[in-house]
Amino acid sequence: MDIPQDSPPLPHTPQGPEDWTPYRNRLEFETAQLLFSDVQMSAGNIDHLLHLWGVSLAAYEDSPPFAGHKDLYTTIDATPIGDAPWKSFGLGYSGDKPSVDVPSWMDKTHDVWYRDPRAVIKNIFSNADFDGEIDYMPYREFSEDGSRRYKDFMSGDWAWDQAVRMSYLIANGHSNN
Repeated sequence: MDIPQDSPPLPHTPQGPEDWTPYRNRLEFETAQLLFSDVQMSAGNIDHLLHLWGVSLAAYEDSPPFAGHKDLYTTIDATPIGDAPWKSFGLGYSGDKPSVDVPSWMDKTHDVWYRDPRAVIKNIFSNADFDGEIDYMPYREFSEDGSRRYKDFMSGDWAWDQAVRMSYLIANGHSNN
């Protein structure tokens, strides 16, 4: 569905506390988070763990949350992520190479995967869960003793310096590059 560029964001439809889509339940979600994100377990070890889990549940005619690593990865890939699809490009070394013992990485093309940062930020800002939780402007905070207090990115020097620089450029009729 195409939405005109200047349209207001679609209304947020909160999911129910029992809606773990595309996971069947909280156990599946937390298992995926543990194995894939927290532990970064190898595919072989995921399969081994799920097999052992399945053996322990066989007496109860039940099964583990995933059939194997492929089922786990397919479910993770089906997780709704907003409008920020993965993109990729190939990157290879193009500089001078040594005459002997050329490292293998110099002759290979490496895949670089990323999401468009603007689309990611747009999704974050349009997510009602973050409403009132994000500082949109740089700030500086000080303790009573005068020492600087840092909380997040927008309380840091880089964000502050960028805002001051942009204010100066705009006030003096310059472009923002």
